[in-house]
Amino acid sequence: MLFNRLTAIACSVAISVCTFSQTKELKVKFGDIKPDDFKLQAYGIDSSAEAVYLDDIGSVNYEGNSLGWFSVNFQTHERIRLLNKNSFEHLATVKIPLYVTSEAREKLQDLQAATFNLEDGKVIKTDVDKSSIFKDKDGDYEIVKFTFPNLKEGSIIEYTFTTVSPFYKHIPTWTFQGEYPELWSQFSIEEPQFFDISVLPQGYLQPVIDTGIISADNFNVVESNGAEASKTYNFRSNTIKHTWAYKDVSALKEESYITDMDNYLQRIEFQFSAIRFPNEEPETFMTNWYETADQLMKRDDFGQDLSKENGWLKDDIKSAVNSESDSLKKAKNIYEFVQSNFSCTDYSDIFLTQSLKKTEQSKKGNVSDINMLLVAMLRGAGFNSDPVLLSTRDHGKTYDAYPILSKFNYVIARVLINGNPYLLDAAQPYLGFGKLNEDCFNGSARIISSNPYIIDLSADSLKETEVTSLFLSNDSNGKVSGSYKCIMGNMQSESMREKMKKTDKNDYFNSIKKGFSFDAGLTNVSIDSLKQLEMPVAVQYDVDFKLDDDLVYFDPLMFTDVTKANPFKAAQRNYPVEMPYCMDKTYVMNMEVPQGYKVDELPKSARISLNDKDGMFEYLIQQSGDNIQLRCRTKINKANFDPEDYETLRNFFAAIVEKEGEQIVFKKIQ
Repeated sequence: MLFNRLTAIACSVAISVCTFSQTKELKVKFGDIKPDDFKLQAYGIDSSAEAVYLDDIGSVNYEGNSLGWFSVNFQTHERIRLLNKNSFEHLATVKIPLYVTSEAREKLQDLQAATFNLEDGKVIKTDVDKSSIFKDKDGDYEIVKFTFPNLKEGSIIEYTFTTVSPFYKHIPTWTFQGEYPELWSQFSIEEPQFFDISVLPQGYLQPVIDTGIISADNFNVVESNGAEASKTYNFRSNTIKHTWAYKDVSALKEESYITDMDNYLQRIEFQFSAIRFPNEEPETFMTNWYETADQLMKRDDFGQDLSKENGWLKDDIKSAVNSESDSLKKAKNIYEFVQSNFSCTDYSDIFLTQSLKKTEQSKKGNVSDINMLLVAMLRGAGFNSDPVLLSTRDHGKTYDAYPILSKFNYVIARVLINGNPYLLDAAQPYLGFGKLNEDCFNGSARIISSNPYIIDLSADSLKETEVTSLFLSNDSNGKVSGSYKCIMGNMQSESMREKMKKTDKNDYFNSIKKGFSFDAGLTNVSIDSLKQLEMPVAVQYDVDFKLDDDLVYFDPLMFTDVTKANPFKAAQRNYPVEMPYCMDKTYVMNMEVPQGYKVDELPKSARISLNDKDGMFEYLIQQSGDNIQLRCRTKINKANFDPEDYETLRNFFAAIVEKEGEQIVFKKIQ
C-alpha cells in the first residue's frame, strides 16, 4: 500500500505561484550581530518595554523518516534585546518541551545559543556551554533547559534549534505577538500536497508577507519489515509553502472589558484535516459537527450513559418530581433537586470524571458530571433534553466551523418544554431555572444531538436591569429620614447570593454605613429573595441622618453604585470592547430640602446619546418648591463594540463620570 501511494505521488508536476506580499521573506544567520543592532533608537518601540524581539522566526516542513512515514521539522530562531533586568526573569532561561511516548519521541537538533554584548564598540559573544544544558521530566514531556550567561542590561540573546517529531499531525501554533514588542515575526509551513491542513488565523494586524508557493521536493521514506531488510522509497512530490510575516508588532497589553486577551493575540493555528492520495478515498481526521456529536454520544466519558435505561435514577426522579404533573414545574423540580443535592468540584471540563451512577452515589463531580446527570434525569422523566458544549469567557473563543473540542471547557443542559427551549446549569448553586452565569455568554454554544446546531450565547443577548429608589423627607426630630430599595438584575442577584453565603447581614449593612460621608442610622434592613433563585434580590433599609454644617455638599448618588472612574483610560484601542452584558440601570431620588437649608447649587439636567441607538445616559433633576426630584438612567443596548467605536464609548463614559460626580449644595438659612 505504501509503495502504491508513493508511486502515485511521484507523478505530480511542480509549478509555482505567489499570492500577496509587500516585502521579502527574512533569512537570518545565527551569530550575525552587528553594533547597529544595539542602537535603541532604531527600534521604534514602546519606551516602557523591558525587552524587544529583533527577529522571531519559525518554520515547519515535512521529511520522510525511518518509521515508514513522515516527521514534522519545527525550526525556531529567536534574537532578543534585553533592555533592563526585569526581562531577565522571563527571557534568560529557555525551556524546550519534547513529547515522549513508549513508541516514539520528539528529538532536538542543531541547538545554538549565545549572549552578545557591545564592549568598546565591538560585539562580544558568550556561548551557552553544553554542560549547562539540563533535562527535566514533566509528565509526557522531556524539558531541555538552559540559561544565558554574561547577561547585562542591553544584552542581545540569540538561540536557534530544530525539533523533529514523528507525530506528523501535531503542528505547533505560532504567535506573532506577546508580552514584548517584536520588530519582525515570521512563520512558514511547507507541506506535501497530499496533506490537507486547515489554517486558523487570529488577530487584527495586517501582515507584510502573506505568500503561497507551490514547488516540489524530494522525500525518502524507510519502511521497516521486521526481521526482513528495510525498504527505502525515494520520490518527488509537489509541496505547498505558505509564509506570513508581521513588522513592528506592539506588545499585547491588558485592556478593560476583554473576555480574554488571548482571543486577540496575533497567532496562527493548524489542524491536520486529511490525507488525500491519488485514486484513493481521503483519510479524514477533522470531522464535521454531525460526526463529532455522534462520536461524543458514544464515548463512555461523555454521552454513552445517556443511551442506557438508567433505572437506578427512578427513585431520584420520583423524589424530585414529587407528584407534580405540570411539565414546567416538573422540570424545575428536577433541576432544583440536582442543584441542591450535588456539589461541583471543577468548573472547567467537558468530559466525565466518572460514570453517572458514581456521580449519583458520591453527590459530587465536575460540571460535566453534574449537568450530564441532569440531562439523564430529565430524559428519564420524559423530557427532550441534550447536553450543550460551550467555552466560558476566560477560556477563549471557539471556531463555529470546526469541531475542535479543546476549545470548549463547559457543559450545560438544554431541555424542551412545550416547544420552548431552556438552558440549565445545575452546577452553579445560585442560578434560577433557565438562567446562566455571565461567563457562559461568550459567543455561541453547540448542542450535542443528532442535529448539533449552534445556540447564540452572545453577551449582546444578555440584559441586566437594576432599579433603585430613594425617598427622603424631614422628620420631627430635625433629621432627614427615608427609605431605600434596590431591585437587582440577574447577574447582580447571583453575585449577591454568593456574597451573603460568606458574610453576615449586619456586616453587609455596616459596610454600607461606612460608605456614607456623614453619620447615618440604618433600620428595618432586609435582603429579600436570597433563596428564591428565580426572583431578583432586593435590598431595603430605612435611613436617617442630620446635617449641621453651614454649607453641605450632598452627593445625590451616594446611595447607589456610580461610575467613579472611566474604565477606558487608553487614548486608543486595537481590540473590541466586550462587556459582560447589556445594561439598563435606573436611579430615582425624591428628596425634601433639609429643614433650615436652601438649595445654593443644583446640577443641570443632561442627556447623552451613544451612537444614536447603542445607548443613552440621562440625568434629569429639578426642584419644585422644597422638593428635589432626580432620575438618573444609564442604558447600553449592546455589549460588544468594535475598535472603531472606542473613542465614542470612551467619551460617553467620561461624560457619565463627570455628571455623576456633581453634587447638590445646601446652604444653611441664616
